[in-house]
Amino acid sequence: MNLTSPKADTPTVVWTRGKGCAELADLLAEGEPTRVSGDPGEECISRRADLLVARKLSNSFDLVSVAVPVDFQPENVTRVVATVAGGPHSLLAAETATQLGSALGVPSEMVSASGPDHDIASAQGILDEIGSRLPGLGGRVIEVDGVSELVETLDEGALLVLGASGGSWLQRSMFGPGARLRRTAQVGAVIVRSAPDRVFRFMGDPVYVAPLRQADDTLRFHTENTLAVAHEGLLVGLVRRQRLMDAGRDPVESVMEDAVSVRVDETISEAWELEPTFGEDPIPVTDHEEHLVGGLLLPVG
Repeated sequence: MNLTSPKADTPTVVWTRGKGCAELADLLAEGEPTRVSGDPGEECISRRADLLVARKLSNSFDLVSVAVPVDFQPENVTRVVATVAGGPHSLLAAETATQLGSALGVPSEMVSASGPDHDIASAQGILDEIGSRLPGLGGRVIEVDGVSELVETLDEGALLVLGASGGSWLQRSMFGPGARLRRTAQVGAVIVRSAPDRVFRFMGDPVYVAPLRQADDTLRFHTENTLAVAHEGLLVGLVRRQRLMDAGRDPVESVMEDAVSVRVDETISEAWELEPTFGEDPIPVTDHEEHLVGGLLLPVG
């Protein structure tokens, strides 16, 4: 997942109550973020959020990417450093560092640490891979034997941006016994965890026809080869253009077939399974009560 919203030039950020959450959300949103007043999952879907700023990580929440401030002191930041280790959250850490550096008006960079018995070339390869996607963000490899040495290489005003814990040496050092890395950072840290791209972030308005609409009338107003059929807000079926052409003035419901849709909170990977059915036409998007809430055009994600 990246911080660039598929809907606009800036990401849609929502935040929960917690120390530093409002301040971090303001910097990452480049605008007016929304405070969560109810269920975070429902808020993320209804706001079509790209990022949730929260006071802690929750293993049960993966609708959108999450950023957590830890002892966050933005007024004292002189540099933003993303520590990347090649895990699933490293790209988000680098993107977040870039955004924070720009918002705070300070330099940002990536650091890839090479620990004991680790190949320096591998650490450099991680920087090169992420750098190809963020060409304006520089990076460097630091050879260290432990967390304390890594901390000593950073400026006192360095804000650390860390990916959530994983299996690499660097991540274990940060989140296991070496969690002191976060505590030692003079201006705090931001922990990030990326989530898979989900349908609600990419969907547009629903495209559909009513079941009692005449087939020939539908053909005059719609060019889709496969079209959703909805009644009183509910998805009730699909109709194909060829069937409409054969139906004349009969109602759409006379030639429609069973409904097929993707859920609003499913992943884009799951939505791709319906590509053979819909091709370039919008895939109907439904909530868990079968209400038609959007249309998804592939390719996305």
